[in-house]
Amino acid sequence: EISACLVGSEMCIRDSIWSDALSLGFNDIRVSPEQLTLLDRLNITYQIFIANVQDLIDQEERSLAAAPAAFFDTYQRYSAIVAYLQLLSQTYRQITTFVPSIGTTVEGRNIPALLISVELGKNISAAAKNTIFITGGQHAREWIAPATVLYILTELLGQYGTNSKITTIINEFNYVFIPLVNPDGYEFAFTTTRLWRKNRKNNGNGVYGVDLNRNWDYKWGGAGSSATPSSDTYRGTSAFSEPESRAVSNYFSKTGSIVGAIDYHSYSQLILRPWGDTTTNPPNNANLMELGTRIRSAILGAPGVAYTSQKSIDLYATTGSASDWYMVNTVSYSKYAYTIELRDTGRNGFVLPVSEILPTGIENLAGFIEFATYIRSKLIQ
Repeated sequence: EISACLVGSEMCIRDSIWSDALSLGFNDIRVSPEQLTLLDRLNITYQIFIANVQDLIDQEERSLAAAPAAFFDTYQRYSAIVAYLQLLSQTYRQITTFVPSIGTTVEGRNIPALLISVELGKNISAAAKNTIFITGGQHAREWIAPATVLYILTELLGQYGTNSKITTIINEFNYVFIPLVNPDGYEFAFTTTRLWRKNRKNNGNGVYGVDLNRNWDYKWGGAGSSATPSSDTYRGTSAFSEPESRAVSNYFSKTGSIVGAIDYHSYSQLILRPWGDTTTNPPNNANLMELGTRIRSAILGAPGVAYTSQKSIDLYATTGSASDWYMVNTVSYSKYAYTIELRDTGRNGFVLPVSEILPTGIENLAGFIEFATYIRSKLIQ
């Protein structure tokens, strides 16, 4: 485990690291004025992206308090997300199924999902189709991730039958959308600690939370995770020790024939392909690279901002992550799994203004269409 303390206890930043893990080069870290003075004394190079994080949070609270005109004009609470998924299932009842709960959280909240499945007659039944699996909101403070998953879902349904690209990919695959994997942490970030990351597991001694994206059963317990319960990257007591990661993985496994998966996070504007623990390439690395580049181009052409496509480990080492587990557990003939880190690159970080919700959604809808279109092209070759 990398120590996040400099000069004894004077510069302890373990709970203030915004980067997923400390690595060589530049890292995003929240510091106090006193710690900033210490950096100057130590002649450590830095650049200030956000002069006052609390001011940014206060601005966000004011924007959330204003009455929004539409669903994607603000960040929605858990109950509103559940109600919205129910509304989508009622509006598009012929091609969707609302799953009220794929499992429950530490605090007993349901984790909902929405399925898309189109019957195309006797020759191509929905049950015979391959599936694409989408998740968001593993990390509580990354509010843009559930919002983006919901935007993509909304537009796929709304444009089905009129947009030829969307109609083609919806006809080709079944879809599982789980926009909010970590409802407990998400609500805690709204009500108590805006920058909370983990779930709400009681670890004892007044310490809470497991990093759900270090709790998956792929190379669990390795680099990029922590055995310290107070750490933001605490991996838990064992792989799938947490009901949230266990519920999603169980649903993934019982779904079957999954040919592609994306786990949405923020921030950094990255399209991350496997692996997180090794520089060894997966067998289909050339295809993963090609698709990552195509997703990047689609996002940029939406029009959107520039994302970078790269290996996960080129950012930093991670183990126990969802996307690497997805990669291992997709079908043998089609293995496409990514972590996509959404806007921005640090100017606002996790406290992304509500004005960025729609632009982020629009560009990632384009990226998602390219993702599904590419997989379809490879399967029909």
